[in-house]
Amino acid sequence: MRARFLLLASLLAVGCGRASPDAGKQPGTPAQPADNPNADVGPPLYASKADVKVPLEPFTGREPLIVPNCTVQYEERQTVSAEVDGTIELLAVRDDGIPAGDVNLVYHPRDLAGLKQVTVKGKDGRNEVIYDPAELAKLPKYRRLKEGDTVKAGQLITMLDDQLFQARKKAAIASEKAAGEVIKSASKGVELTMEKLDLTKKAEGGTSRGDILQDQITLTRFQENLAQAAQSIAKAVSELEEAQVMILKHRIYSKINGNVRAKSKHPGEFVKAGEKILEIQGTDQVRLEGFLDVQYAGLVRRGMQVTVEPAIPSAPTKTLPLHKAAVTGLAVSADPARPIVVSVSADGTGRAWDATTPNGAAVSLTHPVAVRSVACSPAGVPAVAVTGADDGKLRVFDVSKADGIPSDGKELDKAHAAAVGAIAFSPDGKFLATAAGRDVWVWDATAWKHLYSLSANEHRDAVTSLQFTPQGTLVTASRDRSLKVWKLGTEKAAVTRTIDHRTGAVDVLGVSSDGSRVVFDHDKNRLDLLCLADRQTAGTVQNVGPTATFAALAVFNRDDSLLLTAGGEGELKGGIQVWTVPPAGGRAAEAARLFTPGRVAVTAAEFSPTAQHKFLAVGTERGTVHLWTAPATRKAYTGTVEYVDASDNRQVTVRVIMDNRELGLLDRSGATVVINPGQ
Repeated sequence: MRARFLLLASLLAVGCGRASPDAGKQPGTPAQPADNPNADVGPPLYASKADVKVPLEPFTGREPLIVPNCTVQYEERQTVSAEVDGTIELLAVRDDGIPAGDVNLVYHPRDLAGLKQVTVKGKDGRNEVIYDPAELAKLPKYRRLKEGDTVKAGQLITMLDDQLFQARKKAAIASEKAAGEVIKSASKGVELTMEKLDLTKKAEGGTSRGDILQDQITLTRFQENLAQAAQSIAKAVSELEEAQVMILKHRIYSKINGNVRAKSKHPGEFVKAGEKILEIQGTDQVRLEGFLDVQYAGLVRRGMQVTVEPAIPSAPTKTLPLHKAAVTGLAVSADPARPIVVSVSADGTGRAWDATTPNGAAVSLTHPVAVRSVACSPAGVPAVAVTGADDGKLRVFDVSKADGIPSDGKELDKAHAAAVGAIAFSPDGKFLATAAGRDVWVWDATAWKHLYSLSANEHRDAVTSLQFTPQGTLVTASRDRSLKVWKLGTEKAAVTRTIDHRTGAVDVLGVSSDGSRVVFDHDKNRLDLLCLADRQTAGTVQNVGPTATFAALAVFNRDDSLLLTAGGEGELKGGIQVWTVPPAGGRAAEAARLFTPGRVAVTAAEFSPTAQHKFLAVGTERGTVHLWTAPATRKAYTGTVEYVDASDNRQVTVRVIMDNRELGLLDRSGATVVINPGQ
């Protein structure tokens, strides 16, 4: 990657970072007009800010090694088997909070024995005999265990019928108690007999030897009774301990935190000692396994600390089949309370709907032809959506009232000669830029009047995306594989920077909200974040693997902390990757990988512009719009290399162990492992 960065820099930079218009061109390629940063375009079109330069960190050491598509596996498993023969009474966990009437609520059968019952009227009017609810409320409650349920270490999960040993326990306790009473009586007898024997020996006038012997015989009998009682107690204690051990063997506890899997037995079934009842997959620790090229075998060693970037999947929170053809554009209004999502399609329809209403109806926005683009005004100006269609016309729709969006829009007087493929508002919402083919127009968005056209000679093919910056410029991307930065004035515009040598894999290239960075499609697997002030690479977004490609779009969220990219053909088709925007000069970390149902290709996407409602809207080639909760930026997670196998002559197997208690990765999910060889 470092070598490619230097190659890109050599192609793009001359002197202090100024691009050479002819650098790297093939013979016969038409020369581009030279950049003109000092072009006179009149007063600035709107109040502008100074260029933002991204400070780059000096590069030291080796580039990190990326182990992509690592498989996550639960590291620990417990096979729950019976220790003794018996009938399963309960396969459940104690849960006194489970509500009455829950289908998974169960009671211990023995707790129900002898419980008071009452007669009530059933739903069909017939009398039914049920357990008294007041009595039931006093009993311990249990939640029936199902596959996928979570259990904790030390939690009782299975109880076998232990009535025989409960009876033995009671008998042992009774025997111990009876023997204890015998000991008390015998001890008292010994005490009294010894006292009597002492008196007999001291009696005046003497006593016969027979009397003394009789007292001694009585003492011996009491002592014998005392010894027998002590023996009975020892036996009862032994039987009690044995019964308690056997009772414990009829109760099975989870040894790990985890999820119930492979449940093979149910309450009421008989199990033999050693027979499997269920399995628990431990979730506290996971193992990640992936592969590196064999040339890197010497750079990875056991015990190394590595960074783990999990791609946590999630289902859409809302799916709307709004269009009959591909979604060609998406925009979200800046209303902090009720943002409106506007989608347009090649089927000639537009739809507007309140993103905060779970099942709200979508309002149809009338168009006579296919619609190709849409943009919503930013906060601080009247809330409108502007659409561009195949007839070259722009239509303005009022989206300020979520409950009263009109279906008819205002047509602007001037129309493009071709389909309008891209629309953008200026940061203050007072100006609009539209692109149709190679033509780019600037509009007054307060009076809805055309101001001027940008030179159509700058781009050699259709403009696919455009975006204003706070620096008073407009960034355009074209199918001619170039990016251009236009200085905007009140009278005209002029190109101040040209960045060539894109692959053209991504049509919509986002610009950060502060105007510091633009996405540059370096190749099908890699996107660069270029600093607009000096064209230096300020970060990279990279997929590893020949079929993990980018396509369609790459856009920032409202605060530039996340970047959304769409997958191309191959393993990422129908996928949306959300990346944590890298620090200056760094590499982006994948925060989430989301797939449309059926892996339908993504054609449009947009982040919500409001902090109150964080979501992303995604349109597909089948006309469906999906909403996801926008992932948050994710902190770095670490793991430890546990195993390295370089026995294969082509690749190295790397296994990493990671604490999973905070993250909760699912078994068989995916993650990327980043190894820093210099550590």
